[in-house]
Amino acid sequence: MSTPESERVPADELVRDFLRGQNLEQVGRADEAVDLYERAVAASFDAAGPYDRLIWIYQSRKAHREVIRVAEASIRNIHTYPAKKRWYEEQIASARAAQGSSPQPRPR
Repeated sequence: MSTPESERVPADELVRDFLRGQNLEQVGRADEAVDLYERAVAASFDAAGPYDRLIWIYQSRKAHREVIRVAEASIRNIHTYPAKKRWYEEQIASARAAQGSSPQPRPR
């Protein structure tokens, strides 16, 4: 799904959001960081940083559906090397396997 031109977020703004999100994580404000990272995913940002951070956060929360959603988005949106794509595929497979073994908390 593409974003209408009028709603596109400039890449430099998404980079600033990512850097701010990292700072928020460092001071224990991961929920706020998630909002910033999710903005990049919604905008189909083409850099791995926000996707990787979200995958890690959602893995730590055992939010397997969210891991799958973000990893699938990363495969669609990021132009990266084959080993990195395989890593995203592994995250999807692990999250799918874990879905059957534990209840799914709602993302915060």
